[in-house]
Amino acid sequence: MKVIKPGPDRDVPRGVLGGAEISQATAGAQNIYMAVFRVPPGARSRPHYHEGCESAVYMLSGRLVVRWGDHLEHELTLDPRDLVYVPPRETHVLENASDTEAAEYVVARDSPHEDAVVVPWAEEPA
Repeated sequence: MKVIKPGPDRDVPRGVLGGAEISQATAGAQNIYMAVFRVPPGARSRPHYHEGCESAVYMLSGRLVVRWGDHLEHELTLDPRDLVYVPPRETHVLENASDTEAAEYVVARDSPHEDAVVVPWAEEPA
């Protein structure tokens, strides 16, 4: 058994902040990844997907607008206590609609590591 204490926020490649995770790297996990993430007020992630795993998200606080699909053509809003399922390779973007409150969520995946892939068009200028 291993306890992972919350740590300082760190940038993750897709543009959100991570605080603590259970993974192969931190706990020797074989088949699970679980982490707490935060999206600062007004921030937006880069379009990305998770290659080889399913994800389950539980909203802790704040509100996120999620856009997904090949052209980010679908949209939904997540509020505290909402649960959402994300299938493998589903391109998505997370946006905190608040200018004052951070949004925080927990994600669990059936993979022992973070496997986010920023999609090629994510780096194109707006």
